[in-house]
Amino acid sequence: MLILEICGLHYRRCRDTINQMNKKNLIISKEEQARLVEALKAIRQRVQWKTGKDITHLKKRQGMGHIPLSASILDYEKTISEVVTKSTNIVYLYEYMRCNYYGVRGFAHEKEWLVILGPDGIMETAFPPENMDDYLNKRGFIFIGPIKEVLKWI
Repeated sequence: MLILEICGLHYRRCRDTINQMNKKNLIISKEEQARLVEALKAIRQRVQWKTGKDITHLKKRQGMGHIPLSASILDYEKTISEVVTKSTNIVYLYEYMRCNYYGVRGFAHEKEWLVILGPDGIMETAFPPENMDDYLNKRGFIFIGPIKEVLKWI
């Protein structure tokens, strides 16, 4: 088991999130560590979607004004890649319906984005929440750490 000390980390953007979580330690099993690392490696190599979901998500993000109407799926995937390849961006763990998902928080095109992927590295969604800290806190996302640190686990 890996114990991550998350109180007292000096990541200014995440300090409020960490304090609000009011946790001293987060324990992640070796199996979960391996899944997370493999998911990050997969998404950093190539953005993959569930069958037919790429265009659905593209149209939704265009409709919400998150990306221009003229944007292609390649433009959307480039934004996603920008977020997941910057090694200082922050990784989160998110449980939904008894399944663990991973979030990566970072900037692309002057907006702060959240990329959410499944344990297999397949895309779930990516968007720029209006208030990132509020979004993460209300949904129970758990701070893990910078990508560069997570990738050292395995």
